[in-house]
Amino acid sequence: MPKKPLVAAVLNFFLFGGGTLYVGKRKLVGALLTVGGTIAQAAEVYTSPPMKNLIPTVWPFLIGGLVILKLGLAIDGYNEAKAANG
Repeated sequence: MPKKPLVAAVLNFFLFGGGTLYVGKRKLVGALLTVGGTIAQAAEVYTSPPMKNLIPTVWPFLIGGLVILKLGLAIDGYNEAKAANG
């Protein structure tokens, strides 16, 4: 069954490794990314500062780094799905 590259990209953006699991290649990498990414995001939310200190100096770098990482995973998922379709 052909895989949709856009679906793989969106899954990889919102769930680390979700698009990799969707495509069906590198299943261990996809599973580890999904579990590890979910734990990291949960820890980020749990340890986030209270509202009085909403944006400390480190947060823009943290969020920027996560967005760059997610974009890279989205591009990888898109390309992986296209390659899987032949």
